[in-house]
Amino acid sequence: MKKLFHVLFALASLALVVEVIRDSYFFLSPNSPDPSFRIILIEPGNFIKTSDLLYKEGLIKDSKRFFWLARLLRMSSKVRVGEYEVKMDMSPFDILKVITSGKSVLHAVHIPEGFNIDQIADDLASKNLVDRTEFINLAKDTKMAKLLGINDISLEGYLYPETYSFTHFTGERVILKTMVEKFKEVYSREIKFAAERQKASMHDVVVLASMIEKETGAPEERPIISSVFHNRLKLKMLLQSDPTVIYGKKTERMNITKADLLTPTPYNTYTRKGLPAGPISNPGKNSLLAAIEPADTKYLYFVSRNNGTHYFSATYAEHNQAVKVYQQNAAARRGKSWRDLGKNKQ
Repeated sequence: MKKLFHVLFALASLALVVEVIRDSYFFLSPNSPDPSFRIILIEPGNFIKTSDLLYKEGLIKDSKRFFWLARLLRMSSKVRVGEYEVKMDMSPFDILKVITSGKSVLHAVHIPEGFNIDQIADDLASKNLVDRTEFINLAKDTKMAKLLGINDISLEGYLYPETYSFTHFTGERVILKTMVEKFKEVYSREIKFAAERQKASMHDVVVLASMIEKETGAPEERPIISSVFHNRLKLKMLLQSDPTVIYGKKTERMNITKADLLTPTPYNTYTRKGLPAGPISNPGKNSLLAAIEPADTKYLYFVSRNNGTHYFSATYAEHNQAVKVYQQNAAARRGKSWRDLGKNKQ
């Protein structure tokens, strides 16, 4: 009887050794010699779901074995939600280390200067980084703005244009917070003290900068555009900025009708005195600086020269002449509309 027990014990020990060897071979050997990369998305859920995903993606040969070995090593509870880059020739153990690292794949997204909230939402949503509607609702919510330290009706103007890196799980709130924090950093470092010397509020600086950003794409013109607006404000003239009319209509349509100019909105500077109710875009550092450091000019008018720059005038008579030359002359505009200029850039 004792001999039989020893035999059974020996067989059980051998089986255990064999199983340990099989598990070790499985856990430390790659499923494929293919060195290519694969992006896997680990979503919220139990570890069984994760094991099944790895099996379906061809990264492991046995989902159940992987599940139990990870639990045995007490690593299954350490798996973090995220998007991970793994190689097909990685061992299951190396894959497990990756998905428990929390180092999710980052997606670079560039927010151009002058984008408004809707445009930013479109860009982020196209990369599957946000839910477009949720992002817009939060960005335009006064409570959310105050929560992030912005005393304005929305976050328009305070989402700093920059290149950011986000994951698919960063979320709308964190993305908004990141962009606002970047704005605060730039404003505090570059703008704040000059604005305070001029007794200009952050709100007014951002509003004016957002207009400058939308009026010109030529960097050298920003201080001159700013000087026109400053000169008009001093003389209590209407600012008459077309981009404010477009923003007030909540459309990106470039052409404006006479009826549009005459329709009052909180943003229409053809009918509203002073600055519009709030920012109309999200300006970059150079436009913010231009808002508080305008060029020293006597200009009161400007008109597009159809090439991305403007002709500036100090008198209404000179301005009317410029309008005839650049806008009422069909030959001067032919092939130089914003649509044609966009085609030439492609």
